[in-house]
Amino acid sequence: MRSSRDQLQLSFQDTDIMVAEAIAYLQKHEPPEGYYVGFSGGKDSICTKKICDMAGVKYQAFYSCTRIDPPEVVQFIKKYHPDVEVLLPKMTFWAGIKKKAPPLRMVRWCCDVLKKDPGKDHPLKNRVMGIRAEESARRAARPRQDYFKKYKQTIYKPIFGWNEYHVWDFIEKNNLPYPALYDQGFHRLGCVICPFMMGSSPGKKAAMEESMRRWPGMWKAFENSCREWFMALRNDELRPGQKHKTFEAYYAAYLNGFEGKERAPVISHEDEIEGDEDEAIKQLKLPG
Repeated sequence: MRSSRDQLQLSFQDTDIMVAEAIAYLQKHEPPEGYYVGFSGGKDSICTKKICDMAGVKYQAFYSCTRIDPPEVVQFIKKYHPDVEVLLPKMTFWAGIKKKAPPLRMVRWCCDVLKKDPGKDHPLKNRVMGIRAEESARRAARPRQDYFKKYKQTIYKPIFGWNEYHVWDFIEKNNLPYPALYDQGFHRLGCVICPFMMGSSPGKKAAMEESMRRWPGMWKAFENSCREWFMALRNDELRPGQKHKTFEAYYAAYLNGFEGKERAPVISHEDEIEGDEDEAIKQLKLPG
C-alpha cells in the first residue's frame, strides 16, 4: 500500500501515469463479489466510474439521492448514467430538521441520514469512492485504503492522489460528459443547502446568494422547516439565556455561520430558475 507521501509524489505525474496506477490499484484489490461504487454525478465520481470501466473490474454504482441535490445533477445522472442505482433516504431533509435541528458544521446529521444510511446495509462492503487528498486536510490525513468498523466497510480511493488538473485532463481526453454547472461558475456540486456554506466571508456569502438565486424553492422550503422547528421550541418556552428571541434573528445568524450580526440574504422567488427540482425527481421515477 502506498503511503500518503508516495501519493503526494505521484500527484505530480502525467495524467496517463495516474490513470494506469489507478487501474492497477482497483485490479489488485478487486473482491470476488465486486465493488460498490459511490456515484454523485460530480467530476470526481465521473472519473472514478470510468476508471472502473477501464480496469474491467466487477462493480455496481449507486447514487444516494439526498433530494436536495442540484436538479441539474439529477437530470445529468438520469441522462448519462442510467445504469446507476438510485438510493433514497428514509427521512427527508425537511423532516430531519423538524425532528432534530438545522444541521450545523460540526453536527452534520444530514450526511449520515441522507448519504450514508441509504446504502449502509448493502451487502457489497468493498467500496470505491472518488475521494481526493487535495480536497481537504482532513481527507488527506485518512489512508487511501480505509476501514470503517461501524459499517464494516473497506473504502478504496483510486484517484486519491489526483489533483484537479488530472481530473479535468482525464475528462477532456476521454470526452466524458459532465454537469454544465461546472461551466457556470459552480466549483462544488454537493447538496444545495449545506452548513459548510454558511458564513460571513465574501466567498461563502457569494456562493450562498448564487445558490439562493438559482434554487429559491429549496431555500424557501429550508427556511419554512427551520421556522417550524424554531416555533416548536418557542411553544415549549425558550431556554434560559436563549440568545435569539425571534426566528428572524436566529435564521439570519444561522446563515451567517453565527458570526457577528449580519442580515440574512433575501431569497427572490421572481428569479429565473434553470431546472425544476421537483420535476427532476419525478424524472428519476422517485416516489413522492
